[in-house]
Amino acid sequence: MSYYYSYYIGYKLDGKIYPWGPYDADGKLKPVICRSRSFASDLHDYFLDIDKDSISEELVNEFKYNDCLGETRILNVKYLPENDLPSGSYIKHGYFLIDEVKQYNKGEDPLDCFSEVITPEVYAAKLQHEMTFGKNKPTKDGFGGEYTEPNASDYMYFAYPDYCTEEYESFMLRHMIDAMSNSELSKKAEYVILETEG
Repeated sequence: MSYYYSYYIGYKLDGKIYPWGPYDADGKLKPVICRSRSFASDLHDYFLDIDKDSISEELVNEFKYNDCLGETRILNVKYLPENDLPSGSYIKHGYFLIDEVKQYNKGEDPLDCFSEVITPEVYAAKLQHEMTFGKNKPTKDGFGGEYTEPNASDYMYFAYPDYCTEEYESFMLRHMIDAMSNSELSKKAEYVILETEG
């Protein structure tokens, strides 16, 4: 059975948490991001439970549902202040194996084609070693097979966007808050991210 993490925009005002959007043309609240567990980052680990006293009527109305017995319940909604979203770039860069960059450029998923990335310092050390001692020679691995460690000349500098990171998800949520921000609301309320899962 699939398990999903969904993120919405909300705000906190006078100790209560409210949904803010986005809403579709029919007035239905829609998630900014909805990811299955297989493709989600660890962003959901940052979220906090909402105190009973902080739950607004509007929040209940947006996240209520009828269970299998016909009783009205509210989804377990968590929140995170916008300022507590992780920061950093979702652009991954460094020295990647040339053959793997070719695979990525053919449209393969980065999770399937990038086995390792090395820093500029490690690349410089590998290059110095290759220039001093020549290319790496095959050695036996623990199972008796031959293995040749990649040379510096097998790598190239490359950068790509990693869409399965908490940095990317945070970027998308901040971008939506910027698009939806209301100057009057911004003066008195704190924007928050709302999260449901299941």
